[in-house]
Amino acid sequence: MTDVPHDVGAGDGAVPAPGRLPDIKAIEDLVTSYAYAVDDRDWERWEKLFLPDALIDYRSAGGIMGTPAELAAWMPSALAVFTFCMHTTSTHEIRFVADDRATGRVHVFNRNGVRWEGESEIVDVGAVYEDDYERVGGRWRFARRVEHTKYIAGGAFADLIRAGADLPS
Repeated sequence: MTDVPHDVGAGDGAVPAPGRLPDIKAIEDLVTSYAYAVDDRDWERWEKLFLPDALIDYRSAGGIMGTPAELAAWMPSALAVFTFCMHTTSTHEIRFVADDRATGRVHVFNRNGVRWEGESEIVDVGAVYEDDYERVGGRWRFARRVEHTKYIAGGAFADLIRAGADLPS
């Protein structure tokens, strides 16, 4: 626990308390670590970025909802069809709600390669992650991550995903 105020209402251009700067950097690093863990298909690393009882919800992209252990077991087969994944995150907003808790949202652009029906395709996904973060043992972790998929674009495989995700064409 720190003696840094939780800065409810901070943001929107307010200068954060100097003691919060390491927390902001650590949370940003957590989000970057998540992107690389998925792209590298390092499910052990990926799972450790979450609290064990965290809620993860990928249903807006046609996925499932569950705990880190449940999703870590599901992810290898769910992403096996992709020849590569490249997650890019930006526009990260972080709000501290207590000394060791914060909320955030971050834009994600996810470019994926896939071989479908004998053709190579690119599948692009645009989404917003809605996150809760908690600091435990000196490390920030995801307590909750909900993906709000905004679009899935590409060829025939993207059409298939989009239909399963109930997104507009």
